Amino acid sequence: MARPEHGGDSSSPSGNTRVLSITRSGTIGEHLKIVLADGSSFSVAEGFLAEHGLAGGDLAPEADLAPETVNRLREAALVSAVHERALRLLAGASHTATGLKRKLLARGADSRLAAAELERLTRQGLIDDRAFAGAWVRQRLERHPEGAGPLTAGLQRHGVARELAEEVVHSHLSAEAERESARALIEKLRRRSGMTQERLAETLFRRGFRRGLIRELLQG
Repeated sequence: MARPEHGGDSSSPSGNTRVLSITRSGTIGEHLKIVLADGSSFSVAEGFLAEHGLAGGDLAPEADLAPETVNRLREAALVSAVHERALRLLAGASHTATGLKRKLLARGADSRLAAAELERLTRQGLIDDRAFAGAWVRQRLERHPEGAGPLTAGLQRHGVARELAEEVVHSHLSAEAERESARALIEKLRRRSGMTQERLAETLFRRGFRRGLIRELLQG
C-alpha cells in the first residue's frame, strides 16, 4: 500500500521519481517493498506488477519512474493489498461473494477494487456461493435442526441470493430429512429439559417445522 511522505531530492527535473530501494520477501521473493525518493513506499505482490504493465527492469534501484508509471505502481499496490486481505479472510472461514465484499468494504477497500477482487476469486474457484450454501445447510442441520424457512433466511443473511438459497435448502431438506431433523430435535429437547408437549410444539414451530409434522411426531 502506498504511504506518501515528503522528502528531499524526490524527483528529477523531468518530473520523474527515482527508485531508492527494492526489498524482496516471501519464500521465493514474491513480495516487493519499493521505496521512492519522494518518501512514498509501495508493498506489492510481484504477480500484480505485470498485470499493470510493469516489468522488473522498470523498477530497478536508481531507475527514474515517470508519473504515469508511479500511478500504475500505486494501483498495483492497492490491488495487491485487497487481494491479500481477501485471502486472509478466506483462510479464516469460507464466505459468499456478498459476505466477503461486505467485509472488504468494512475494512476500507475501494468498492471498485473489491468488485474486481471478487471476480478474480470466483474465476479461481475460491468463492462458490452454491458450495458455501450446501456446506452451511449440512452443518446447520447437524448442529441446530430447523425447517426450510429459517434455513433459507440464514443463507440470505450470509449473502446467498434467495433463489439459490431456496434451491439448496430444498435439495438438502426432503420430507424425510425434515422429519428426521425434527425427531432428533425432539429427543434432544426432551433429554435436556423435560419439556411439556406444548412447549415442545412451540419450540419446533419457532424453528420452522410444519405444524402437521409436529403433531405427527408428538402424537406418535
